[in-house]
Amino acid sequence: MNGYSEDAYKIWLATVLGAGPDYLTAVNEFGSARGAFEADEIEWRLLGVFTPAQLERMRKRDIKSASRYNEICKNNGWHIIDQDSEYYPVHLKRIADCPALLYVNGDPECLKAKLCISIVGAREASNYGKKVAFNLAASLVRGGATVISGGALGIDSASHEGAINAGGKTIAVMGCGLGAAYLPENEAMRNEISKHGAVISEYLPLSKPSRGSFPLRNRIISGMSLMTVVVEASERSGSLGTAKYAAAQGRDVGAVPGSVISSAYVGSSYLLSNGAKMVTSAADVLSDYVYTYPELIDLNKVERTLVFGSANSEPIKKQTPDSLTGQQAAVYALFGNEELSFDYLVTNSGFEAPLLSQLLLELELQGLIQICAGSRYKISV
Repeated sequence: MNGYSEDAYKIWLATVLGAGPDYLTAVNEFGSARGAFEADEIEWRLLGVFTPAQLERMRKRDIKSASRYNEICKNNGWHIIDQDSEYYPVHLKRIADCPALLYVNGDPECLKAKLCISIVGAREASNYGKKVAFNLAASLVRGGATVISGGALGIDSASHEGAINAGGKTIAVMGCGLGAAYLPENEAMRNEISKHGAVISEYLPLSKPSRGSFPLRNRIISGMSLMTVVVEASERSGSLGTAKYAAAQGRDVGAVPGSVISSAYVGSSYLLSNGAKMVTSAADVLSDYVYTYPELIDLNKVERTLVFGSANSEPIKKQTPDSLTGQQAAVYALFGNEELSFDYLVTNSGFEAPLLSQLLLELELQGLIQICAGSRYKISV
């Protein structure tokens, strides 16, 4: 039972017990994770908190596997933060199913931040949504907040980038183990986040993502945050799950308003109609906490205007080619700066969906428009 570090015992205990308060109960009762490992089964049973399944895993005392994961962390410079650590996020510890351990790539000091705001939304986000998330995150960190998101494409990436660009701290919560092969196109961004905050996960290092791991990690995003702000969420968006976790955890929920005729904002509109706070600037968020954290918040550094107002660029100047038919010209005239959804184009063109699809294809073949993620279209410039 000798020769292993305390971190290896922490990994063993977290693995056999899973999420929730049992880990901290065991550490407090036996003095440490190693103390829990070295206790006999009678002592485990007398504690009266472990389930039969937990006891069965504990009996195997598989410290060698835990030690291998500890070596992976040591070789990569990753930190292992348990519920007993000073670095464990203060708000996260209060949720019923808090992770026993967090694996951290970056600065564990940033996990101690009390003023954390999460920004989540669509992966296949419009340029408009990404600009809003970028500007909102930048303004929040200037006001004193730490921005949390999920490290994915779209709104997540824009939020992390906005926080970094403004010189603030940001935390990405992963739905897979550190070092796993996931979103290679975002690897450079994750490296930047680790330099300006932290990339964290509750999953064992190198663990591959699964269908259920990302929805489960959303409870950590909301659990670390005072408010979860949803930007551009469709009816089936996973970010609505994060908002649901936030509400269940007693945390605040905010949503950025969007077009009522765009399918990309159906989820956001639903949240707003069900009591979420309307967020149009960082001031809308931070003003709720200025009396609780007056030493952390500086509203003088926070924009009070609409975040989308500053996100728009100059209007695109375009000329309608003489070669277009009347129907093609009518559709082309609808395009300006922003990406447009197919639903929006159906509503505003007056054309039936089959005909509109044909007209959009014709405009695309002429190089006048291009299709974007999420069945959106934008002008080619």
